[in-house]
Amino acid sequence: MKNIKILSAVVIVAVTFMSFKGIEKNKETEKAEITAIFDDCVIDLEAQLEASLKMDELNASEIEVVEINEEINLGFDAFEYLPLDFDAYAGAELTTEDFEIFENEEIVELGFDTAAYLPNEFNAYAL
Repeated sequence: MKNIKILSAVVIVAVTFMSFKGIEKNKETEKAEITAIFDDCVIDLEAQLEASLKMDELNASEIEVVEINEEINLGFDAFEYLPLDFDAYAGAELTTEDFEIFENEEIVELGFDTAAYLPNEFNAYAL
């Protein structure tokens, strides 16, 4: 009976020490993973900084615009539903008169003179 108690105590102590050893291995593994992630982030940051420096040296004439025209499949033929003389580009000749760049501001009438409530020499547009 005494031997069983000693044996069970030794087994419990051994299992406890093995569990602590497993925790240390797990911590080392997590530390290695975190270090790898950090190293990847540093490499990415360095690449982004290098790309940023190269962008500063880039001339506008060196930029090439690539347009990709992808065909859209609607699941049916749209031409069956359009008139025979349909032209999607008809009336596309736009001029500057077709665009209103600045809107005319409407004058708001408050019903009283605001100058009486403002300081002398007040300029709303002064900086």
